[in-house]
Amino acid sequence: MLKRILADFYPEWERYIDRALLINIMLLVGLGTVVMTSASIAIAEKNNGSAYFYLNRQLIFLVIGGIAAYITYQFRLTVWQNLGPTLLIPILVLLVTVLVIGKEINGSTRWIGVGPLSIQISEITKISFILYMAGYLVRHGKDLAESKSYKPLFVPLLIIVIIDVLLILEPDFGSVIMITATGLALLFLGGVKLHRLLFLLVVAIVAMVGMVMAGGYRVARVIAFLNPWEHAQDKGYQTVHSLMGIGDGGWFGVGLGGSVQKLFYLPEAHNDYVFAVLAEEFGFLGIVVTLALFAWLVQRAFVIGFNADKAKLHYGAYVAYGIGFWIGFQVLFHIGVNLAILPPKGLTLPFISYGGSSLLSILIAMALLMRTHRDTQIALFGLSDKELQKQRQRKEKISAREQAPAKIAKTSRKRKAAASKRAATSGRPVRGARNV
Repeated sequence: MLKRILADFYPEWERYIDRALLINIMLLVGLGTVVMTSASIAIAEKNNGSAYFYLNRQLIFLVIGGIAAYITYQFRLTVWQNLGPTLLIPILVLLVTVLVIGKEINGSTRWIGVGPLSIQISEITKISFILYMAGYLVRHGKDLAESKSYKPLFVPLLIIVIIDVLLILEPDFGSVIMITATGLALLFLGGVKLHRLLFLLVVAIVAMVGMVMAGGYRVARVIAFLNPWEHAQDKGYQTVHSLMGIGDGGWFGVGLGGSVQKLFYLPEAHNDYVFAVLAEEFGFLGIVVTLALFAWLVQRAFVIGFNADKAKLHYGAYVAYGIGFWIGFQVLFHIGVNLAILPPKGLTLPFISYGGSSLLSILIAMALLMRTHRDTQIALFGLSDKELQKQRQRKEKISAREQAPAKIAKTSRKRKAAASKRAATSGRPVRGARNV
């Protein structure tokens, strides 16, 4: 019985699921659950009376994210492509709404309460933005590559600016960087000439520097970043303790649960600075393994995109490339902040940092990658025998439903005709018939 079930399941597993990507996701989810739990036990017990408070909430979002990912996987990519710019309308509405009724945490208004849970809109925005940009590049890729004017760039740049402005008002400067960097990378893949892209990059950097100088707390952060040891008791506190934790980890770490920095020395140890805890407990070896897993994930995203491109599924290719860029950039920025290579910025480490919205958006992104792989396999090799049989069964059911009213009407006419014939033979009028 078990062999027959496995035999029925195997064709879909072999043809429609990217096994390397699935294994990678499972490893990262497992690693993230362990590291986040270890980093959050002390603060969870102090603030909430339960050492597993953050673990329980993360598991809830893991289940919700799994359900959302499964639902996303059921839709063909053409569904998202056909939605076009309408994908951004609800997101822009939510970005405005969060500024009005959002929950303020640590000076930022980024969350909308949904019952006992909170959703960070900026995380969902990243997915919608990638889906929109992929569609725009498919529709206007030729103009972007061949036009001598900047006109084809106006719409995507306007969208980036609108989203960035709304994110700055929260404020969420980290997401601004992710949206801008991912958007410019996709425009480069879409055929925008390199000199134009470099010009846009310079403009973006100048704008970000201007935003940093406009915000007093951001200037203080940059000053502390340049020499954190002189500001170890104020703005450089997080950076100093992050470096201390990473340094204490050595080659093989102090062991799971053995981190000292997570014991109220390093703020946001389970979130923005979770990599420092990972490095302290697992050492250089843990850093290498973690980087290898993320590199593998980005590589799978680009391979899926490349294969979709070969199959002429250009929309799916841009979606896969966009997800690869986004995750790659976010991992590099998070680790860069923890290593004091970049100024402090509130960006989570995908799969590992605590954050339900981040986990939800990442799992949806993984479902989109899986769906791109599936559509590519179908485009290249067609449906499996099992899928063809299911498709025939669905068509037969639809046909039967469509023909049912006609069959009922035909049966009714036959019965009336038979009743009329019997009535004529017996000389009695048919019930319901009018006398002429």
